[in-house]
Amino acid sequence: MQKVGLTGGIASGKSTVSGMFTDLAVPVIDADLIAREVVAPGSRALGAIVDAFGEEILTDNKSLNRARLAEIVFSDPPKKKILEGILHPEIIAEQDRRLRDLEREGGTPVAIVDAAVMIESGSWKRFDSLVVVDCDVSQQICRLRRRNGMNEEEAMKRVNAQMPLSEKVKYADHVIDNRGSIDDTRKQVEELMKLLSGK
Repeated sequence: MQKVGLTGGIASGKSTVSGMFTDLAVPVIDADLIAREVVAPGSRALGAIVDAFGEEILTDNKSLNRARLAEIVFSDPPKKKILEGILHPEIIAEQDRRLRDLEREGGTPVAIVDAAVMIESGSWKRFDSLVVVDCDVSQQICRLRRRNGMNEEEAMKRVNAQMPLSEKVKYADHVIDNRGSIDDTRKQVEELMKLLSGK
């Protein structure tokens, strides 16, 4: 089974590409969903986050206030590092567990792990190949403003808090160029799937 890492930047279209792989019946392990699961109330990771950031990052029902935590870490890079140090090992361990399960079950030539900070965390080295979804910074900002209702300054801050896509593509075995239409992107995904599955 080919283990493939899929990454990109915020609002690059990574989730769209991930959905296209799902449409092609490729198992996709979503790091964002895992990240929500590992910080469930009572979890070890949530306890560590509260120790590091205080009770202010909890909601009234003692679950994680993700918006408040994002506000803190996106304006303070050292705090972002602390959060990543807590979350990344938990998320990676769960990804690997799910990959092992898929391999044991057999029947799929390709499995994909979709994660935003795969390169930054060094976890991309675990995969047989790495796919990066690329677009222009101006497109990222425009999509973020439209999707999240952010002003230009907020959107720029989010984009600048991540490794630039121009850097990420240097690590890629395959690049999906998401500057064009949705149909252009889908064609690239279909071609890549043929290549990955050896068809």
